[in-house]
Amino acid sequence: MMKPACRWGAIIWLVLLVLPLSGCAAGDKWKYLPATKAEERSIYVIAHGWHAGIALPVEELGEELGFVKEFLRPGRYYEFGWGEADFYQADKVTVPIFLKAVFWRNPSVMHVFSMPATPAEEFRGTDLVELKLSETGLKHLKDSLRASFKLDPAQRPYPLKGGAHGEYRFFKAEGDYLITHTCNTWTAKVLASGGVPMDTVFTLRSAGVMRQAKKARKEYLRLRPYGKENGEAPGGQPTPRRAEPADTR
Repeated sequence: MMKPACRWGAIIWLVLLVLPLSGCAAGDKWKYLPATKAEERSIYVIAHGWHAGIALPVEELGEELGFVKEFLRPGRYYEFGWGEADFYQADKVTVPIFLKAVFWRNPSVMHVFSMPATPAEEFRGTDLVELKLSETGLKHLKDSLRASFKLDPAQRPYPLKGGAHGEYRFFKAEGDYLITHTCNTWTAKVLASGGVPMDTVFTLRSAGVMRQAKKARKEYLRLRPYGKENGEAPGGQPTPRRAEPADTR
């Protein structure tokens, strides 16, 4: 399970300077919209304190991400996150670990969590959003997730520490963690790769990710091109039934 960061009493001035910029208005419009309802594929964006992760159903892992199943217990959904190597893997976040994550360029890790239930059941009361992608959008998103893993010449990942029961596992990741490129910047970029309208520069907090994901969902319901085929109005609401003429016989 994703671990929320500890709340520090003294917030560093640099953090105060940078974080208010996070979660600005979303950038591009939706891309790769599905042409029909049958083409829709669900993903979930889940907030865990400091982090926001992305979850996919097991049947959608495909050849791009199927390798994670070898290192984890069987699951119905798999959640992916990216973050600073020491901070993310720490059992207890200390001040030195926190300062290192804030002020230095640091190695990163991927975190994968295997869920035996749906995200809504697994994380009751947690802020989460279901988004619909097209098959094309999902393919791009999975390619982006795979590219975040550091792979050896045989295209195998580098597994690190994991849960006692295989519920989660860390892996070496590509890219460096910076205060201007956080776990949530990564999440925004991965979502954007799948066609979701996200600000991929100033999204530094999980609140910014979730706000944009909810806005994107609302916009998606408005833009769905196949609403009339499914008896729905453009806003995702059922199309009002036309009143039947009265029987005058």
